[in-house]
Amino acid sequence: MNKSLIIFFTLTFSLSVFSQEKLQEKAKKISDEMTTVLSLDEETSEKIYYIQLTRFIDAQKIRKLHKGGDKDQMRAELKKMQGKLWHKLKNEVGRDNMKAWNTHKKNKKS
Repeated sequence: MNKSLIIFFTLTFSLSVFSQEKLQEKAKKISDEMTTVLSLDEETSEKIYYIQLTRFIDAQKIRKLHKGGDKDQMRAELKKMQGKLWHKLKNEVGRDNMKAWNTHKKNKKS
């Protein structure tokens, strides 16, 4: 948990305040929705929040790095990051909960 807090603060201070708030709001929204849909406890919900926040920060860095550049490389890096995200989330909430989450997302799109 302490490592997560250190990483969180290090990454968030590297971004602008406005951008940071937007990313935090997005991470909070997703973690709250996952908590509700999957009936997660507070500790797991907090871990999901930090995973999502790190994801948004990393994605923002990738987009800035490839701004005006190679779009295919950017997409490949973002896709790779998405796979890592799924793995981290699965480790926190379990495979069955991830299946339930994916089903929820698909139903939400429909």
